[in-house]
Amino acid sequence: MMTWACEMGFIEQNVFGPFKIRKKRYESKVLYLGQLRTLENKVLHNPMLDLVRDLFVFCCYTGVAPVDLQNLKPHQIYTASDGLTWLNYARAKSSISANVPLLSPALAILQKHHWKKGDIKRDSLFPLVTNKDLNANLKIISEICEIGFPLNFYIARHTFATTVTLAQGVSITSIKEMMGHDRIETTMTYARVNIGCIEMEMMSLQNRIESFKN
Repeated sequence: MMTWACEMGFIEQNVFGPFKIRKKRYESKVLYLGQLRTLENKVLHNPMLDLVRDLFVFCCYTGVAPVDLQNLKPHQIYTASDGLTWLNYARAKSSISANVPLLSPALAILQKHHWKKGDIKRDSLFPLVTNKDLNANLKIISEICEIGFPLNFYIARHTFATTVTLAQGVSITSIKEMMGHDRIETTMTYARVNIGCIEMEMMSLQNRIESFKN
């Protein structure tokens, strides 16, 4: 506003012009593969806890944001000519299309919650759960599974970008397309290089060096 006022001639000088805000980078929590496996394999006898856990794990393997998760429809799942099953949806935040090949854990969750005769009829991919119930039950799940910190659905999105994809060798450009980002800089705030990423790349380099000797 001060810049605009100066340009319009309402004030002679923007006294705040030289001032720069220094942003502190926000480091979101992510789940490592061991923690993700613990979540997947934990037997939860409460139906709501079981459903919320499945929704969270689905997001870990697809990168879907919580607002988009509730809006997913069955027609957004399709099988390509090569037999690969895809999820295609437009993000509510930006209307940018996201295309995600579905990994086997995500497919298993889809099959588990597929609408069956006798269920409450719905047009959504999953049973609808309010944000309040999602967050409340995630806190309980994190305690049951002894994760060590409270869970939220944006941790699932960060886990997809860092642990499930980047750390396994998926390129940042492919992650960008799957997450529905318009700028790769945005993707880089989600997909962070960690020790696992470095270890994997250096082991790959070591294998190439060994092949040179042969």
